[in-house]
Amino acid sequence: MEFLLFSENSGLELLWALAVILLAAYAHGVLGLGFVSVAMPLLVFSLSFRSAMILTVPVAFFLSARMTFFGSKTKEALLGFWPMPILMILGGLSGAWLYQNLPTQALMWIILAALAVFLSVDHLRSKAPQLPESWILPVSAFFAFLAGNTEASVNMGAPFLLLFFLLTNLTPQLIVQVCNLCFFTGKVVHILTLSIGGPGNPAVQLEEWIPGLILAPLCLYLCNKGVRVRERVSVETYRKWLKGILWMVALVLLSRLVLAEG
Repeated sequence: MEFLLFSENSGLELLWALAVILLAAYAHGVLGLGFVSVAMPLLVFSLSFRSAMILTVPVAFFLSARMTFFGSKTKEALLGFWPMPILMILGGLSGAWLYQNLPTQALMWIILAALAVFLSVDHLRSKAPQLPESWILPVSAFFAFLAGNTEASVNMGAPFLLLFFLLTNLTPQLIVQVCNLCFFTGKVVHILTLSIGGPGNPAVQLEEWIPGLILAPLCLYLCNKGVRVRERVSVETYRKWLKGILWMVALVLLSRLVLAEG
């Protein structure tokens, strides 16, 4: 059995993983979402894909629960977009199959594609058409299913949810609330499927969740700090810095994948 982190990583790799997790938790609070979209591409440079998943999933579960149940638009999100969490669950089941059956290299390409979508959102915002009211529900279901797939397969559901919201004129507060509601239900499925395991990856044992659970309270604290920053000042500076880091990550990850293919 591969015990999370400690049996196969150096002290420097563990420090890198800790720094990434804490930075991503703070960014989640500042931006309202993005914990795993920041953490996963950075963690896979030093940890195995499975270890990166196990370490981030418990933290993501508690962060999304905090944003879901202590947000200002929870009732509105549930009433207006209740099909999206359900489709996240269905998409999560098919995404779990991808995680168990695709090689790591293919999963890394999915991460790169999801990261590219995440980084393109601001560029696409000015060009995206607005959906007619009657189209919002079916289109939201489609993108939620896609997000559930990438949430369970590579731990990154945010990019496809954000693509959907580009097509609406919802307020940023409601978008954050709906996204975190989807993340929460997606993480419930994710934890269950990881604990069951499959042909490609063994079931996650109870003790393997412990490092992520230990980090969760500190990450919640940093997330709350980030939320207070978001409530007081403009987050544009944070977003620019974060996007700059992630663009560099995307280029390095692309280079790594191309070299591996060659």
